[in-house]
Amino acid sequence: MENEISYLEHAKMYIDCLANGIDPVSNLPVNADTLRNEQVIACFEYISDVLERDICNIEYDKDKKNDFFITDEQFAELNIYENNRKVSEIADEINRVTQVNKTRKMSAVWINNWLEAEGYLCKSDLNGRISTEKGKHIGITTERRKAKDGNEYYTNLYSPQTQKFIFEHLNEIIAFRNEHSDNAEEKIENIDFPYELSIKEFIQRQPDKCFILSVGSCDTLAKRGSYTAVLLFKGKSKILKKSDIPTNSSNKCILTGILDAVSAIKMPTDIVILTSTPLGFNTPKSINYSICEEIFRILEEKNCTFSIAVCQGKGSELNDFIQSLE
Repeated sequence: MENEISYLEHAKMYIDCLANGIDPVSNLPVNADTLRNEQVIACFEYISDVLERDICNIEYDKDKKNDFFITDEQFAELNIYENNRKVSEIADEINRVTQVNKTRKMSAVWINNWLEAEGYLCKSDLNGRISTEKGKHIGITTERRKAKDGNEYYTNLYSPQTQKFIFEHLNEIIAFRNEHSDNAEEKIENIDFPYELSIKEFIQRQPDKCFILSVGSCDTLAKRGSYTAVLLFKGKSKILKKSDIPTNSSNKCILTGILDAVSAIKMPTDIVILTSTPLGFNTPKSINYSICEEIFRILEEKNCTFSIAVCQGKGSELNDFIQSLE
């Protein structure tokens, strides 16, 4: 808390100086170089994060209709597929009938967390989870598959019997998720970025990790944004770009880049998401949390694990590093 107050006081001093036409770094009159100063840019990034956090809190207090629910009428509309399906498809079917409720979407992670807690799934020797003997009795089958590069992974398939079982226990799944919301998908490993290292050195020291880097910006007046994201694994990189995103939130642009990056992943892997600003993965009331949930869903389906590293104050370095990969 003391550090947070110190940061806020320092940021306020910068803004007060700028408002009075004084460069807060040189103490000289503001000129064109002021806005290019890395310390001033870092200050603006920090203030943007604080304002977005406050907006999230206001939005959350104004409208608390986020808790997922399903009515008896909607339950009756659920369809059971005649063949085996992935858990993400079961979650999609539930969301199809509940979308009019305008709540947070049902996540495949919620279903699998409950199945694991009840003993139907367990952790595997590879990334992800596999069916237990108890799970097999309700129709969950686990297949060991091989990716194009030879790496193996597990995929769980859910029979019509399993789908029916999940639907019948939906209220228990929802209750379990609400009870454990502080340590379910929100319990994500957060890596303390070692500021004595450069971003390049930080990545080089973890050669077995797949890194997702994402930066974004937006024109708040035009309400349009863009992102550049990178998938980086063992020296190979894939660049993703998108513009004209309808938003006035830079964080939404960054999250959209991460979402598109995880969608491009072909096989289970251990992922580190590296950004220069917190994005709300651990904050369900975040205004962009629905994008975080979609990222959770895709990672769960692909049997990936991931952690978050925030290199706050290194926004310019992150931008430069991404540009060097293009």
